[in-house]
Amino acid sequence: MDMENATKNWEQMTYPFFNIKLNYNLGALSPFIDEKTMRVHYGEILQNYISNLNKILEQRLDLQKLTLTELIDYATKNQEQDLLRYAGGVYNHFFYFTELRPATGQIVIGITPQATQEITNAFGGWKNFKEKFTEYALSVFGSGYTWLIRNDQKELEIRNTSNQRVPQDGTPILCLDVWEHAYFLNYLDKRQGYIDAFWNNVDWVKFSERI
Repeated sequence: MDMENATKNWEQMTYPFFNIKLNYNLGALSPFIDEKTMRVHYGEILQNYISNLNKILEQRLDLQKLTLTELIDYATKNQEQDLLRYAGGVYNHFFYFTELRPATGQIVIGITPQATQEITNAFGGWKNFKEKFTEYALSVFGSGYTWLIRNDQKELEIRNTSNQRVPQDGTPILCLDVWEHAYFLNYLDKRQGYIDAFWNNVDWVKFSERI
């Protein structure tokens, strides 16, 4: 799989895993997510997860044809914590980086009427949704992620996962990385500022497709 197709179809990628090519340059998310943070987060931290995952799979011929979600399911069932940590780290980061795009100022582009209706039905509107999502993101103790998912009952739900865990019983729609490495260089310990800024870089076209 070449890099362009891998970026579009990363959920079908199998061993050996490699970093996806972003649809924007590393400085394009500024000022909300700065270039230095992207160089560390995407270029070093994500790459480290990929390298460690490949090291685990190098001698595991039985697992080399599995996708990230299949690896995560296998690792969860068989309690292989290192495999779960690194496969989850790659999945979560791929999801996060591919849902972002350069800011469009005050103009929100790409939200469909269907997406708005879904958010309104579940949360009472965008304002309530963002407030609840922010509340969850602020409540993460230590490292983790905040997600909007569609659960097995087909309902929209906000959920937190710790460390590099992935939601196991639902379909992810939106992901916010709240590990300190995602924001500390720009926001220091002000997680609220990072969360508020995050909405400026959400790819609402991708969001509307997923919802």
